[in-house]
Amino acid sequence: MLNKNVNAELRSEIDLIINRIAHELVNEFGKSQYEAMELIKKSGVEKSLIRDRMGFHESPYNWALSILTDNDDFEALEKYLYH
Repeated sequence: MLNKNVNAELRSEIDLIINRIAHELVNEFGKSQYEAMELIKKSGVEKSLIRDRMGFHESPYNWALSILTDNDDFEALEKYLYH
């Protein structure tokens, strides 16, 4: 997505989890695909995964919750509380 200076396997894994996080943001929290990708970019998911691969053990749903919390998106988080 952003950083092209990572090996192909890591790049593939990062792209996969980013797509899954975007899927959660769209399907569970009502974001558009564009909004989801912007939130993911802004949150630094990719840099975090490059720095610490333990993030791959976190579920895409939990990543989405974290991203929304960091962005104070209370409207979307209410969907989580009342889901």
